[in-house]
This record gives sequence, C-alpha cells and structure tokens, in this order.
Amino acid sequence: MMLVLLWTKEKRCLMGKYYIGKGAQLLTEESEEKIRIRQLELLSPEFGHMPCIKGEFFTFILAEEGQMQCQINQERTDLQAGEALFINANQSYRLISSRNERCRFYVIEVSAGYLAAGDESLREKYLAPVAEAEAFAYCRFVPSEEEDTDEDILLQALLAAAQTAAGRDLAYELDMKSWMFTAWGSLYKKFIQLAPSCKNAVIRERTKLNRMTGYLASNCNEKLTLAGMAEACQVSTGDFCRFFKKHMGMTPFEYLQKCRIWNSMDAVIDKTASMGEIASANGFAGASYFSETFRKEMGCSPADYRKWYKGINEECPVAAANPDQGEEKAPKKSGAAAKGKNVPSYLL
Repeated sequence: MMLVLLWTKEKRCLMGKYYIGKGAQLLTEESEEKIRIRQLELLSPEFGHMPCIKGEFFTFILAEEGQMQCQINQERTDLQAGEALFINANQSYRLISSRNERCRFYVIEVSAGYLAAGDESLREKYLAPVAEAEAFAYCRFVPSEEEDTDEDILLQALLAAAQTAAGRDLAYELDMKSWMFTAWGSLYKKFIQLAPSCKNAVIRERTKLNRMTGYLASNCNEKLTLAGMAEACQVSTGDFCRFFKKHMGMTPFEYLQKCRIWNSMDAVIDKTASMGEIASANGFAGASYFSETFRKEMGCSPADYRKWYKGINEECPVAAANPDQGEEKAPKKSGAAAKGKNVPSYLL
C-alpha cells in the first residue's frame, strides 16, 4: 500500500474526480473541503502518464506494499515498502513507475486551515518555516530499528489517519485530526534536526524546471509554439528543449500532450461531450488527432479506456509509460502521417 498526503491553501490543485488512474475512492465526505482522503489501487501500466503536480501543499507518500519511482522537481528517488517520502510545498512531483504489478495507496489533501485550526501562531511556528525552506524540497523517511523514533511515529500516524477516515467510527473526525497533528509534529522535529542546506545552482535548476512544467500545464489548452514557450520561460528555444528533455526524459511537446490527455480524462470517462468537443476543449485540432494522441499516450482508444474504467471490460488496455520516453526516437512515419495529417501546423 502507498499513501499520499497533500496540503493545499484554499484551492485544490488536482483535477476533478480522475486522479492518476482507475482505482480511486473518496473516503471523506464529498462536501468536505478542508481534508480529502482517497484510497487508490493502481496497476503498474497506469503509472507514468500523469504530468507534474504542483501547488501550495505538503505531500507525503507512504509505501506499504509495492515499490515505485517518483520524480520531485529535477530529481528521482525510489520508494520501497515501509518507507515514506515528504514533498514540500511548491515543489512539483509525479509518479513515474511501479516495480510491482499493482500498488495500493491513499491520497490525503489537507488545507492550511485544517492544520492551523485558525491559530496563526501555530501556522507561523510550525507550518511556515517548513513551507518556506528552499533547501527542504523533499525528505525520505525509513523505518528505524529503534522504537518510537520520529520516523516511526510519522509512518504510523499517517497510516492511522487514513484508516480512521475509512472506518468512520464515532467521532472519527477528531481522531483523524489528532493523527494528522502527530504526523506533522514528527515531521517538524525531523526538519529542525536536519537543518537542510542546498546549493544555489540546484535551487535555480529547480525553479527553472518548475517554471517550464508549470507554464505548459497552465497553458496546455492553448495553441503554443516552441518560441512562445521559451519566451514565456525566459530561455532560448535550444536551452528550453535541452534542459527540459534532460530533466523530464521527454520533449516539451510530449509533455504538453501528456497534460492535454490528463485534462481530458473526466470528459472521456463520463462521455460528457463528443470527441470533437473534448478535443477542441483540450487544445487538439480535431477528434481524430485527439484519439491518435490518446492512443499514443495510453496505449488504447478513449472508448476502450472508458469501458475498462467503467468495469465493462476487465482486461486493462493501458500500455506502460516509458519513464524516459524522450530518449526514444519515434518510428518513422510514411504516407499521410509523414505529412502531418491531423496535426495542427503550429505543432509541426
């Protein structure tokens, strides 16, 4: 099992009900905005298709079963069963791959108001120092051979908070908040002990990459050119391509298409519009090009994905994403495809 905790300030950073893949269940009340807990069970092929997630939140990933690889800003790290990963506010992350056939985990979104409970002194003393520490982008927690260490307390508290939400016993909200306070207390103690430091060059690289991925995510529904993207990120076109591919393992255009497919998932799953309308709303020139791109990213057609997601078909049609897809050369096309059929001219 794996657990992911997100901390947001007033607004959610994730899209609608679709989160990473098929097996997602909301454990808290739909009307509850201050804390949201989801339980997820994903197959290995479902990893790697998500773009970076970034917002004013704290993130914990707690692994109980399975092994996965995560990317935080420009760095990658593996996470094994029993370990936890903390990702600080305003740092981007994505789940790249799973080493096992399937992984189960929880996703918890917690607002600042939930943790501070209206007490500004708590926010300033225990939340702000962590959030504002540029050198504390992420931290890995591993179980200790000793008893009652801060690491073990944090691991146990996060899991208990998720299980409490799932059980919904009498006064579960109070127990859940207590566990979240316990987890944050252990994290804060670890933060003070580490007194992290970081080279300015690393921080500059991180800022540069997050500016690029953030711009593409925010403007992926628009008609974008390489020159326009580079200008918005204050770099040359050559630097934009080289830097992006080096740290993301794919070209800016490949990442742009990943963002567009990700954003289209709610409409694809619920079939709230025609393929043409979905394509237009997500930056594609037409339904055929959207379907072609969807198949390239997910390994199946939108219709096949929807049938599997809805439980009509049992066999997973999703193809595993290559964590370094940018390193592979696309197969040479012939005929109409080579001439860019169905591909908007501004993307050629």
